[in-house]
Amino acid sequence: MMSFAKRFLPSKVFYYVILTIYAAISIYPFLWMVSSSLKSNREVYGNKSLIPNEFHFEVLIDTWNQLEFFKYSVNSVVISVTTVLGIILVYSMAGYGFAKTEFKGRDIFFLGFLGVLLVPGVSVLIPLVQLVRSLGLGGANASQAATYAGLILPMINGAGPFAIFFFRNFFRSLPNELHDAARVDGCSEWGIYYRIYLPLSAPVIATVGILNFIASWNGYILPSILINNEDWFTLPLKLRDLDLQAVIQWNVRMAGSLITVVPIIILFLLLQRYYIRGLTAGATKG
Repeated sequence: MMSFAKRFLPSKVFYYVILTIYAAISIYPFLWMVSSSLKSNREVYGNKSLIPNEFHFEVLIDTWNQLEFFKYSVNSVVISVTTVLGIILVYSMAGYGFAKTEFKGRDIFFLGFLGVLLVPGVSVLIPLVQLVRSLGLGGANASQAATYAGLILPMINGAGPFAIFFFRNFFRSLPNELHDAARVDGCSEWGIYYRIYLPLSAPVIATVGILNFIASWNGYILPSILINNEDWFTLPLKLRDLDLQAVIQWNVRMAGSLITVVPIIILFLLLQRYYIRGLTAGATKG
């Protein structure tokens, strides 16, 4: 047993070293953002250390006030939460259908959805915007509710292939006896889905929800095209307008970016256990 452990010890050390280096490289930009948000703009240019010579907490306070965080975070939350709820509702049902029901062409349809993953979203941006505006869900005359609907529906649609893949794989990993026993007890297909399978898919719901919440929260291209009223801006759009001076205020930009990503970090820390379980269940099983 000892010889077996010694045989594989060097490889494990090598992996840990590689992963540690990768983690350090990955986290450095975030640490630089935090450091720069606490420096003066002059020091951002001159001091390459992550530790400021003098801490300027007033930069964060002033940027918070300029961002009007609570006002614009409400807009972001409305769009992001509605998008996530739509994705979970629609594609958990689709994943259940692909996993536990039989219909002609099921596997072909599933492969077709997966094929959409290979299509870059930006390649359909122009026809998508034209379609949304033709439906009255964007443009100068669209209301706030219509404009938000024009943002939310494409984001729900774009998340389809990934979400279906995760839900389908997770539901396939559950034993068929569970489904058969519910049918014997007289439960309908809809009842089996929302009473048994949907509650069991909490880890996948967390994973799909977190990933799509982040994507929606950070969305920029489509909101910048469709939203034409500053009062309807999301946080990324307000962040864009934060610094319009001739001289770039990097400390202000980094402070704004830090304030914008803090809610995402808090959400991930709260749900990271379910996120990891969902990745394992949804991506590797089935």
